[in-house]
Amino acid sequence: MADDNQQTEQNEQHACRQGGGHHCKCRRDAEGHAISAEPHLGYVADLASLIDIQEEATVSRTVLREDGLRAVLFAFDKDQALSEHTAAMPVTIQVLEGRLRVGGGEREVELTAGGIVYLSARLPHTVYALEPSKMLLQMFDNRS
Repeated sequence: MADDNQQTEQNEQHACRQGGGHHCKCRRDAEGHAISAEPHLGYVADLASLIDIQEEATVSRTVLREDGLRAVLFAFDKDQALSEHTAAMPVTIQVLEGRLRVGGGEREVELTAGGIVYLSARLPHTVYALEPSKMLLQMFDNRS
C-alpha cells in the first residue's frame, strides 16, 4: 500500500510550508487542504488498485484534490447503491470495473468499464451496482 497515498503525497509537496526556503502560492479548499496556484501536473497511476470492494458495502476514497476538481473512487459490492441525492456542482461518473445503473432525471443508463456519464449540478440521481464495481466520480467546482 505504499502507493495508496501517492497522489496525496504529491499534492502535499505543493502544500505551503513554513521556512525551508520553499515558496509556493497556495490557497486552501473548503476542507482546509492546500491547493497549489502554480502550474503543475497532478498524477494518479492505476486508479482501480487504490480501492477494494468490500462485502455488502460501498466505500469511497478521495484520490485527487485540485483547484476546481475533486476525484473520488467508489467501490460497490453487488446490489449496493447510492440513494437519490444531488450535487451542488456538475459531476462525471466513469466505471473502472464492473457494471452500474445510473439514473438521473427521467433517464437511466447502464455503464460498464470505460463508460462515462455527465450529471449537471442539482440533478437528482442514483447509482446502483449490478455487480461488484469500481467507479471514478469527478466533481467540477468552478465557484471560486
